[in-house]
Amino acid sequence: MGLGVTDSFAEAQSFAAATGIGSFPVVWSESFDPAALLGVFSHPSWVLLSPSGEVVERGLGGIDAGDLLNKAAAV
Repeated sequence: MGLGVTDSFAEAQSFAAATGIGSFPVVWSESFDPAALLGVFSHPSWVLLSPSGEVVERGLGGIDAGDLLNKAAAV
């Protein structure tokens, strides 16, 4: 899931369309609250959640798709 919190909703929609990230949901919020709840305080960041919604791991910067798939498979 992608989470947009710093741009307008229109900018978030434009970004999603321009980057072709339609393979996963993108959520937008007017506040920074959802990101703060996940411990995200800078961009880009990533958070890996368990099926029950617990934070398993997080990191700053981007993450290689293969690395992310390996981490997800271990959850």
